[in-house]
This record gives sequence, structure tokens and C-alpha cells, in this order.
Amino acid sequence: MYSFKESLRISKVIYKHMFEQVDFYKDFNIRQRIAEYCGGVEGDFLTFTAEYLVGYGEFLCKEGLSQEEFLSTSQNEFFWILERGLDIFRSIRDRQSILSVLDIEYFNLDYPGEPYLYPEETFEKLEPVYNAVLTVFHRLNIIPLVVMTGRGYHFTSRVALGTETEKKLEEIGKIEDTLAGKYATSSGGRHRSVSYSQGRVFDGMGRSMEYLAHLVMKEARGKASIPVVCNELAVEPGRKGREAISIDLSMYGDPIYLRDVRCPFSSYQKHKVERHKVGNEVSERTPVMVALPRRGLQSLPELLKIRQNFHQAIEYARMGNTGIPDQSKGFENLIRSYRRSRLYQFHKYYDSEGHNAYWDWGRTYDRFDLQSLPPCVSHALSVPNDHLLKPTNLEILTKVLIGTGWHPKHIAGLIRSKFERDYGWGNFWMRYDAATRADFYVRTFAGFLWDGSLDGDELNCLSHRRKGYCWRPDCGFNLEKYKATFVEV
Repeated sequence: MYSFKESLRISKVIYKHMFEQVDFYKDFNIRQRIAEYCGGVEGDFLTFTAEYLVGYGEFLCKEGLSQEEFLSTSQNEFFWILERGLDIFRSIRDRQSILSVLDIEYFNLDYPGEPYLYPEETFEKLEPVYNAVLTVFHRLNIIPLVVMTGRGYHFTSRVALGTETEKKLEEIGKIEDTLAGKYATSSGGRHRSVSYSQGRVFDGMGRSMEYLAHLVMKEARGKASIPVVCNELAVEPGRKGREAISIDLSMYGDPIYLRDVRCPFSSYQKHKVERHKVGNEVSERTPVMVALPRRGLQSLPELLKIRQNFHQAIEYARMGNTGIPDQSKGFENLIRSYRRSRLYQFHKYYDSEGHNAYWDWGRTYDRFDLQSLPPCVSHALSVPNDHLLKPTNLEILTKVLIGTGWHPKHIAGLIRSKFERDYGWGNFWMRYDAATRADFYVRTFAGFLWDGSLDGDELNCLSHRRKGYCWRPDCGFNLEKYKATFVEV
């Protein structure tokens, strides 16, 4: 907790930043670029195809407008968000398209303020992966809109509804009955009912993006100076701690109505909101930035300079369009390649089983002897909240149980049985979906194990301890004994 004096000082800084952003947002070109990304034009909210908008910033909590740093609202509140100097996001859900977002970002578990203190060095580390993503997209004839954020990039494109590509996405997608039930209901502006077919289309897009991540991993192999992982998995410490580049697919593990993405030319104040993570010094030394589209005209140093200057960002906004490009044809190439891949075969194998029904958990998942597992695995199952929300715990659990002969679908079923029990989750799983979350992470990590796409994907006690996830050193177990090789199906 901050002292009264410290809180007052921080509040003054917040209001100063807010007014700077408010002036920035008054520019017509800035508003127009943001509106284009939301699927419409400035001043006519009825043209927006985004289902809803989100405002984000510490100002919301200071004013008591929200219990959290973000607030979901309708398209009509576009100016309300901007007039309060908030970061602005648009919904992933769109009324005319299915969106594709590939998120790559730098993260450091030991020094989370690293990308803000040393942006040039950080983005140089990202550059080989950035180039690998564009190379893979180029091969598939997909041209995404690329937006630089505070720690990485969003590669955004869309597939128009009513196209053959949409039908193909639906064919490869599957959703659990629990998620179908949530989609069939409606609870407010953010959560309007989603049809069963649209739920499958979103899942199909997620599986396609999972395959795309495999392609990027292979393209980037040996080219990056730090590890490249999926979903912020912990890595062993290097010269600057446990730093890595993450290909984040997590949005596809949640209902479509819960996820959103930052707009280009939005302010970026995450390091101000998360001062408890990055520290007061980093938060105050780093100015509020602007999320910028990366075009071929500017060099990386120029773009990093522009994003820290509101006036230069306004000039930059005069060039180009930020509408999300329709890449329906290119995604047909991606789907065709996916269907010929090892990952597609694995997904069919994964879907060949189902979770045990909840009424059978007492004589199936509950009877599993946790003491037969290494403590780093058994502890996460014994104390699920919040250990089963951490990707690194889910990955080691997946690897170890596969090594003992478990079908990956039942690993997800075991995790789901913990999610759906009373471990102090509150209403978390009423909003999210336990079965879908468990399926997503197990399927993703098992898929990488199947395909061998992850760099430095080791399974041994020393590596796990160096990652910071060993629960009891010298426990008597040896993780190397759980290494498994999938048999082709």
C-alpha cells in the first residue's frame, strides 16, 4: 500500500498523463485511424463492426468508475473513452468477420520492466521472430496489419463471414458443450449470444493459429538470441534473467466474447497501471506511449522514437489506413496446409476421446494417486488455485502424464475436474469456461511435444529448477524418466 503522500503524488502524475492523451485523441486523424480498426469511420458509431469497446487505465480505479483498470462499453462510448485519456481496445468479436490476431511479445520473469527501460535492445531481440512471422505469412499469401505495442507486436487480419473460408474454419473447429451453453445465453453488451457455428469458427481459427505458431517456431529456430516459447512459458535464466519471446495464443482458450485487442494509435499505459509489477522507478521513468502500425517506411529506431512523442504520432497517423485487412483467400492456404500437417493428425487424435462425465469423476479422475507424481506436478493438482492457471505448471503436468501413458484429452479432463471444484475460484469459471481452458492448454503443449517445434524443450529436474518451478528439490523423482515420444496415428 502507498502512503497518503505517495498516493497523492501518483494521482497528480496520472492526471497529467491523462490530459496529454486527451489532447492527442482530439486529432481527427488519430480518431479516424482508431475507428478504422474498429471497422468503421470516425463520428459514425453505427458503422463500427466491433461488438464492443474497452477503455483501460489507472484513472478508472482512481475515479471509482470500475473495480478494475478496464471498462467494457458500447461503440457509442468511443469518445467517452478518448476524452478520459484511456487506452482503447476493440473486441475480438466482429459483426462481419472472424478476426485473426497473432501476438508476439518480450517478457522477463525476473526483470519485468526490461522492455520499458531498454526498448531498443528489446525490439532488436524481437526482430528475428518478427521477420519469421512475416516470412511465414508471405508464403501463405497473407498480409496482416502489424501493430507495435509496448512489448511486441500484434499481427491482425480477418476472414469475412459468409465466405468459403469461414465454412472451412467451422469444419475444423470444435467446442465443448459447456462453452456452447455459455454461448447460447446473453448477459449484457459484452456477452451477446454466439451461435454454435460461430463458436466453432472461432475455435477453427484458434487451431489454425496454433499451426501457424508451429511454422513460426520452425522458421525462427536458431535465429533469435533468446528462447522463443508459447504462452509465456518460463525459461532458464540467461544474461538478463528469465527472458524470452512469447507467441501468445491464449485468446483462443477463452470464449470469444471475453477477449479484445489494443487499437493502433491507442495510448499505451500498461506500465503505469502495472507499477506493482514493473516498479515505481520504471513506471515513472517511462512515458505513456502510442501503439503504432509498423509500415515499411520507418526504421525500427524511428518508430520507437515516434511512439514516445504524441506530436510525431499525429503526423504518422496522416499516412495509411488501419482497417483490418480481409485475408480470406490467404487463410484458405493456411487451412489447406494445416490439414496436411502432423498437427492436424494430432488434433484428430486429441478429439477422438472425451472428458469423463462429471458424475464419473469420483471413480475416475478423483481416484488418481497424486503421490505417484513428482511434487512439481502433484502440488499443482493438490492446490489448483492458482497453480493450474500458470502455463508452466500446465506444460509440465501435460508432459509428465503423457509420459505415464495418459491420453491428452483426459489430462485436460483431470484439470477441468479441478477447475470445476470449489477451490476458491469465485465466479471465475462462470465467466470463462473450464473445459475449454483445460483443452486449449493441454492440446497446445501436447501438440508442440508431438511436433517437436519448441526450442530447448527439455524435461529434466535441473532445467525445471532453474526455471523456478521446482517445488521440492531432491524429491527422489527424475523428470527425464517421463520423456515420451508419440506414436504416429
